[in-house]
Amino acid sequence: MIKLKGLPSEDLNGFMDEGTEFHGELRFQDTFRIDGRLTGKVVSEHTLIVGESGKVDAEIDCGVVSIRGTVTGRVNGRQRIELLAGSKVQASLVSPKLVIEEGAIFSGQCDMGGLPKASSSILPLPSVVLAGGPDRRS
Repeated sequence: MIKLKGLPSEDLNGFMDEGTEFHGELRFQDTFRIDGRLTGKVVSEHTLIVGESGKVDAEIDCGVVSIRGTVTGRVNGRQRIELLAGSKVQASLVSPKLVIEEGAIFSGQCDMGGLPKASSSILPLPSVVLAGGPDRRS
């Protein structure tokens, strides 16, 4: 396994270099980096990194998805999705956390779990009464 700079706690156990193409379903443990082309489906509880030269057209379902390359399709980041500077993403994103760096290009939809629904048991706030008593205009 290769240690990644900037990710001291995670090991890179898979790497698809530039010039490599893959069509199908990819499953992995730990961290996998794509700098080539992938079409299909990617599934993991762990981290997927799409490098600068990576081009992915897939349904992605991973713990963390970090993108610096090009991604189209649907991306589910169970923990987080990162669109890093230089990335080009045209996809539907679903994640509780989304980071978009300056210089990233994003076109699509994003679902971060939505806002909590209003509860009918919530009462409106009372009127504000200013100190000094009732309004004493003449």
